[in-house]
Amino acid sequence: MSAILDWVVAHLCRWLPRATATGLVRLGDPDEHSPVLVTANFSLTVARVRRALRGRNVWLLVANSGGINVWCAAAGGLLTHHRVVDAVKTSGLAERVAHRRLILPALSAPGVETEPIRAATGFRARFGPVSARDLPGYLDGKEKKTEAMRRFDFGLAHRVDMFLSMNFPVYLAVAVVLVLFWPQHLFGYTILFWSAVTFLYLFLDVIPGRTGWGQALGSAALFAGVWAGVDAAVRGDPRAHWGWLLATFAIFLAAGLDLAGTASPRRSDSEVWLHRLGLGSFGGLFSERDLGTITLDRDQCRGCGSCLDICPVAVFGPPDLDGKTTLGDRDACFACHACVTQCPEDALGLVEQLPRPPQRPE
Repeated sequence: MSAILDWVVAHLCRWLPRATATGLVRLGDPDEHSPVLVTANFSLTVARVRRALRGRNVWLLVANSGGINVWCAAAGGLLTHHRVVDAVKTSGLAERVAHRRLILPALSAPGVETEPIRAATGFRARFGPVSARDLPGYLDGKEKKTEAMRRFDFGLAHRVDMFLSMNFPVYLAVAVVLVLFWPQHLFGYTILFWSAVTFLYLFLDVIPGRTGWGQALGSAALFAGVWAGVDAAVRGDPRAHWGWLLATFAIFLAAGLDLAGTASPRRSDSEVWLHRLGLGSFGGLFSERDLGTITLDRDQCRGCGSCLDICPVAVFGPPDLDGKTTLGDRDACFACHACVTQCPEDALGLVEQLPRPPQRPE
């Protein structure tokens, strides 16, 4: 029963924290020379790392992230270098391995700094690949990352992965209310809800709109318009199902709550909204940080390449003639804060983009 509950929570209710034990885990038969990989104590994350490393002899150091996945925990201040230091010290890792190297998950870069880890434990940490599935190739390649290992793929496979986990809790909450009070509407609600979500996730790249909510609103208008048109032609009244038309807008807007943060490489609509309201945190899942435009101070830059290595969406281009970093695709930035946190020279920042003043006609 516990295994079934773990699966349901991890896959269908990923919004909810689901913690597993922290500490040092033996995968296979590691020895004092085996690599040490760090991860968060979200049960699904640990399970996927275990699956990716099946048949290998490695140490897995599970740090406390409050039972939240790596990226959210790091961005929200729950997975930090302090947590990694605690995991190293309490696990007795230094007595288990002869080397002093840690491989951190790349998506922990927004919240985990490497220098404090070295100063506190003597372990030198570096960021591995973005995806757990690339860990075998990374280890076989002498811990060198390919370009693909650095980038997060927001393609169809990722959307399929997020499809149930992001939407099932919303569906379930309304379904429970309908079962208790209006069971006759459950079937219609189920068909409408999953049709709306499927439409958004399949056609997100072609639906007009700059934000997930904007795309959801446009899609709802399309659905409701077609429905009202059919009712006008068949029943002579475009408002024959007015309650369902309102439900269509509500469902689409709920499904589009964070499309621009989970299903596409854009800033989270929810996070921007909270930021503008001045909310510093919300249940540990969001944290207020600068959501502005990426800036580069070339005078400060020393060309270390840390930003190019850990940016998950390829904002940075190849070094210029002076060996300094360049901004290749500034518009791709969605303010994850990884490069700002990792830049040793404080050459990068995020500044709020002010609206342009109206231009006077000449």
